[in-house]
Amino acid sequence: MGVSLGVDVSKLDLCFGGFSPTVMGDGIATSERVEQSERRLAARREALERAAAIEAARASEVCDWCDEAGNRWEYVVLDGAEVRIEGCEAAGARLDVPMAVAGLPVVALAADACAFLPLVEEATCPDTVLSIGFCAFRGNKALRRVRLPRNLATFDSGWFRNCPRLESLVLPGAWDTLDASIFDVPALKRLLVGPGTAEVAPGAFGKSCLESIEVDEGNPYLATDGRALYSKEGSALVALAVPGPAYRVREGCRILAKKALSTFEDLVEVELPDSVEVVGEYAFSRTGVATFTAPMALEAILERAFFDCAHLTQATLGDKLRYVGDHAFTGTAVEELRLPATVEGIGHPLADGTGLTYAGPDATFSIAAGSERLLLDEHGGLYREQEDGHHLVRMMDPRATAYEVAPGTIAIDDGAFFRHPAIAEVALPASLRRIGAAAFRDCRSLARADFPEGLESIGDEAFLDTVLERASIPAGLVRIGDRALVTHGAHHGKVPPTLRDMEVAPGNGRFRMESGLLLERLDDGRTRVVHFTDAVERVAIPPEVTVVAPYAFNGARNLRELALSDRITEVGIRGLAIDCLLDRIHVDLVEPVGGHDSLDVRFPATDRGTQQMKLAFSVPDRVSVRTLLEHYDNAILNGSSFDVETEQGLDLYEQVTRIIARLLDPVCMLEVNRSMAERFLASNIEPACVAIARHDDRRSIDALLDLGFLNEGNLYAVIEKVGAVQDAAMTGYLLEAKRQRFGGGGLDFDL
Repeated sequence: MGVSLGVDVSKLDLCFGGFSPTVMGDGIATSERVEQSERRLAARREALERAAAIEAARASEVCDWCDEAGNRWEYVVLDGAEVRIEGCEAAGARLDVPMAVAGLPVVALAADACAFLPLVEEATCPDTVLSIGFCAFRGNKALRRVRLPRNLATFDSGWFRNCPRLESLVLPGAWDTLDASIFDVPALKRLLVGPGTAEVAPGAFGKSCLESIEVDEGNPYLATDGRALYSKEGSALVALAVPGPAYRVREGCRILAKKALSTFEDLVEVELPDSVEVVGEYAFSRTGVATFTAPMALEAILERAFFDCAHLTQATLGDKLRYVGDHAFTGTAVEELRLPATVEGIGHPLADGTGLTYAGPDATFSIAAGSERLLLDEHGGLYREQEDGHHLVRMMDPRATAYEVAPGTIAIDDGAFFRHPAIAEVALPASLRRIGAAAFRDCRSLARADFPEGLESIGDEAFLDTVLERASIPAGLVRIGDRALVTHGAHHGKVPPTLRDMEVAPGNGRFRMESGLLLERLDDGRTRVVHFTDAVERVAIPPEVTVVAPYAFNGARNLRELALSDRITEVGIRGLAIDCLLDRIHVDLVEPVGGHDSLDVRFPATDRGTQQMKLAFSVPDRVSVRTLLEHYDNAILNGSSFDVETEQGLDLYEQVTRIIARLLDPVCMLEVNRSMAERFLASNIEPACVAIARHDDRRSIDALLDLGFLNEGNLYAVIEKVGAVQDAAMTGYLLEAKRQRFGGGGLDFDL
């Protein structure tokens, strides 16, 4: 979780992927760059459109032509106006693709057009070429040098597949963004950047083995000193291109761009001029530098600037430094880090994985005395003085297990303890008014943080994934953010919620406790459930509740009965997710459904029943009787267990009687489920009746007769099956039912 930059670097264009690599200056210069960029984009767009048109053109039959050097060319004419080279046979070591054939310009090379030419060491393409096909130069084992067209707007390293000796390349002149794909040509040692390349993707030279780099003199965006690319006016180091153990950044440079020097493990010494103001993101990451001395003008070290510089043991920072970003020194071996009094913003974590200490008299991290903005206390707490008062910005000490926030502090800022690995208890001062978003998120040892009486606001996710056990809501608290009180793992159902002890101080007009529920009266008059403590087995959600907050029920495990209403029309993600099987679910209905003002649903005590009940509550975004009954039907229609070797499935008698009950009162029953229920009873009528007979359940027999599943055609066979289990009473009842419903008299001698 990063902190606010605190430093205005908007005047510097720091990202060299998607932005022009220049320093923002006055309005005139900016306007010129905008116009320049628009012209470049227009030219590139035109080239791409022309290339697409070439691909779509109709081609003539293949023709042959030999040039003056003895090279034989196969070509086709496109729409009667232009030529595409289809293939060639080279006569010598140099291959110059012709500018024109038969008086028509050559605008394209087809796939494999100049492939598998064993003699060719050098190839050039004329500037008329706007399209090069797949693997156009592949398999040229002797090829060492290639010049690509000035007007070509794309580059594909696949053009040179299996060209193991290609070491010198003039890039397409209109290729807009230079990226790492150039080093898919593994032997590349010399590179010339064309006039239209305006951007360099961060890390593009990470795999470079170049020995030299040049930039076309007509390029208005980039320049080079032979080893690195700079912005044209030299104010930004865009990327080191030619690796080596040492590099001296040229005078006047103000910015090291994102990943400007990164991944060069053999780079152990970098000399910076005093003009450098910004060290960009990942600028030195994974290099071999052992020491860093800040230039006099340095104001900002951005995110992960020295990330994973495993040999970096010493960093001396200057008196103009104003900002150090997240993970700036993570993964280094720095032995101490002393920030000047000018620093205004510090990222977090700053130096994860190092041996730095932040608390006590021997701390190896410090901020110089005299800072007007930041203060590091003796226990590792970083504070900022702002217009509205004292803020706790960050707990810097990762070893702290308990901390007392300084008296007079009015706010704990966003992410102040975010993912702190050890903190278990925090004492909050009476002056505290605000706890920021994610302030204690993922503090998985934090069990206690008593809220002071003056607390007014708790931000989103403030205590998410803590193990907070108790919360007393003060009278003046007016806001609890989304997921602010969701404890560790509870929202995933992995562990039970830990926050089971809650109370609301008298006089709080916004929050109240009822039935283990923390309820909130919203500004628009609605009431929502914020949190359920899981300390009550039987819960009735008050009828005025229409909203359930995300994860409000926290994967409750002790709940047995739940009463709620379909007035609840807004349920946040997994707001009603419950991680146990409820004995009874009661739903009050705003409008009668199928003649019911309310419904009671009891899912079967099986693994499928539990799963379907969880789905009914965890997926929908509102309380829906239709959805609840659909999942109930799914649970009873498929009565088997997920594990065939267990006895978790639904007993046949219970399954049959539940299905009968649904068919007798098919409220909200989907047609497909009704059809499945009817097929089940029809195809299992004999074992179903035997199971019913064993429970002497005459009411269910009557229901099967009323529903037509027991009828004159199958009743005799059912009587025979029931009689076989020696159930005389039920056999007699069935015989009487046969007589009364289907007629006939006397004795049945077959029985």
